[in-house]
Amino acid sequence: MIFQYQALDRSGKNVSDFVDAPSEMSARQKIRGQGLYLVKLQKHEVSRGQAASGTKTSLKQVAQRISDIVSLKFSTKQIGLFSRQLATLLKAGLPLPVAITDIVDQIDNKHFRNVIADIKEKLEQGSSFSNALAQHRVVFPEMYVSMVRVGESLGSLDQVIARLADLEEKQNIMTSKIRSALYYPGFMLLFAMAVTAFLMTNVIPTIAGMFEEQKRELPLVTNLIIWISNFMSHFWYVPILLAAILVYLYYRYVQTPRGRRKIDDLKLKIPLASNLYRRLIVYRFTQNLGILLSNKVDLIKSFEIVKKIVGNVVIEEKIEEAAAKIREGASVSNSLSKSEFLPKLVLGMITAGEASDNLDTMLVNIGNVYETELDLAVTSLTSLIEPIIIIIMGLVIALIVMSVILPITQMNLLLQ
Repeated sequence: MIFQYQALDRSGKNVSDFVDAPSEMSARQKIRGQGLYLVKLQKHEVSRGQAASGTKTSLKQVAQRISDIVSLKFSTKQIGLFSRQLATLLKAGLPLPVAITDIVDQIDNKHFRNVIADIKEKLEQGSSFSNALAQHRVVFPEMYVSMVRVGESLGSLDQVIARLADLEEKQNIMTSKIRSALYYPGFMLLFAMAVTAFLMTNVIPTIAGMFEEQKRELPLVTNLIIWISNFMSHFWYVPILLAAILVYLYYRYVQTPRGRRKIDDLKLKIPLASNLYRRLIVYRFTQNLGILLSNKVDLIKSFEIVKKIVGNVVIEEKIEEAAAKIREGASVSNSLSKSEFLPKLVLGMITAGEASDNLDTMLVNIGNVYETELDLAVTSLTSLIEPIIIIIMGLVIALIVMSVILPITQMNLLLQ
């Protein structure tokens, strides 16, 4: 069971945390063993929310809790590390409840630690591991739960968990590569925007004042830059407000079925980025489908799981159509050939794998090939983005410089 407590340490400082213990008495003993003076102790219901009604929480605690949940939702490193530790302990011969008990206290993320402790409690109550995981779908996706269920039925849970750990680690590496490749172009873009904002709000107003003293007619480009500078200096909040409104409207639109479909369809057609995005979809589809099939998950069930992993509504519909044809008796290769989201080379390899009764291995190999291609595509895309940003930045700076030089040149000509 999970207990939430408030206590005082030896220096009199307030401490608030969670403790995993089989009973309230054990929880009290654990807390006292840490040299703390217990003030308040209550059972923490993980599956029904993070806080009981009527309990006041400090702003710092709320911020920490939100931070834990957000970090858990947007990062799978916690699941990957947990799976690797669990697989190692299971292979060493430890029973599942004992292995999870050993792991709980090593988890840093409080929210994730509470989830795993809740799973341990359900195991002690007689639930299967897959059913306990299924009650935390936000944390553990359907693919994870399905593979664990198959591992339980085949008696190879340690092997399945190890495979899931490999998969999570591979996905983390791929995500890290894509993010790190986009860091430099992103930094350059932010730097260019900062330089432009500085020039428009600090340099141009000073020069504009000098031009006003001369009371001469200024070129069109100079008047335009001065107007933009004045707008940015006095109404700087307007672009920020408009950007916030646009982001809000975008997310509202994406949440509607029609909006999400439109955006997902647009992702498949955006110049330059669409090629990378399509390869990412092929990688997700082939890699995950191959792993599911190699772990003896039913073919139709595998299609249903992979459909939710690709992350694109348009492709989901095509996968669903292919699954419907397979139910009618069509082969996997023929069903996918009509979906038109896989390249012909991939379809040919799937046909060969199906003919040799080695489809799962072939799909995993295709996923490995596309993993390498994705890495190269990201590198090529970032290499193309960098000069584009430099050119745009150069044009903006050149326009600003031109707006300053032109009036000065005209003044010099008049003086001569």
